Amino acid sequence: MNQAHEGSYNSYMTTRVVPPARAQETECNSRTQASDAGLAFRNYFFVINPASGSANVERLQSYVQEKAGRLGKTVNFHRLQPSDDLPCVMEEAARNGAEVFVAAGGDGTLAAVATEARRLGKAFGVIPSGTANVFAAEHMIPKGIEDAVDLVLEDGALEPVDLVVVDGKTFLCHVSVGTYSWITTTTPQHAKKRFGRIAYLWNAVKLLFKERIWTFELEVDGQKMMRRASTIMVTNAGSMGATGLRWGDNIRTNDGRLEICIIRARNFRHYLSLLWSLVTRKPHHPLKEYAFVQRSASIKGPAHLPIRADGEEIGYGQFHLRVEKHGLGVLMPPDARQNPNLH
Repeated sequence: MNQAHEGSYNSYMTTRVVPPARAQETECNSRTQASDAGLAFRNYFFVINPASGSANVERLQSYVQEKAGRLGKTVNFHRLQPSDDLPCVMEEAARNGAEVFVAAGGDGTLAAVATEARRLGKAFGVIPSGTANVFAAEHMIPKGIEDAVDLVLEDGALEPVDLVVVDGKTFLCHVSVGTYSWITTTTPQHAKKRFGRIAYLWNAVKLLFKERIWTFELEVDGQKMMRRASTIMVTNAGSMGATGLRWGDNIRTNDGRLEICIIRARNFRHYLSLLWSLVTRKPHHPLKEYAFVQRSASIKGPAHLPIRADGEEIGYGQFHLRVEKHGLGVLMPPDARQNPNLH
């Protein structure tokens, strides 16, 4: 179910419904031309996570149905449940003609739906309703339900993004191990839903007073290294989920590489210094180092450390990842092409 779908970005281009005046554009295989081809999708499948931080399912479905009715488009909905076999749900949707898979939820929900969109060769849309909404912020996707729906159903341009693939599963933004993942793992779901980002900050303050640093073994594109670090953060998206703060200024979601941010902060004073370097966007070589992944990487730390990917716990201790360049086509604002995070 989680095998890589090679060439998935081009495969769904042929399933689009294109107005007669632009029929000849269906012969166009380049990604640039595909993003300019009118985006005449007609069949959408919305996967909604009712447990996400700011979900309003009834309002979302009502507006989608109203908007789709005016545009003459077909929409279907699926509300996520813990017992769902999402690959089977998405396969059935694809057999029924779905051209675009739309995820309504946080970054974890987006990653789960993106995994199936990539595997089945479908376009991907986003309705951000999580706590941090990193992927949406990185691509100028609006937070408001109505604006996000308008983008998906009518106004969006299809742009390629890179993917992080861990054990066959697709992730869009971050994979981390260490203090950062510990903070997000130990923040209760009910607190995230009630307090949003403040819940993470409160938990962080409690943990950062405890000195934590570990030894990690890294292999990056065949090169081995050892590092002492408090957090190893693999980034495809630079945003930290907080306004103005980024893991680095040269992190792009479509440049064909990932950045590994190695953080060596071990006490509260270090973290304050690191925060200042992030706010001022200045390097902090003693506490922060970068490595770049073009193909694949393995990271191994203590077996008890949780690994987080796009807000979800995916394992402990060690993981292997690979880069899939331009592995997914995403509906985003047309002016996102001028977004420096994409170039």
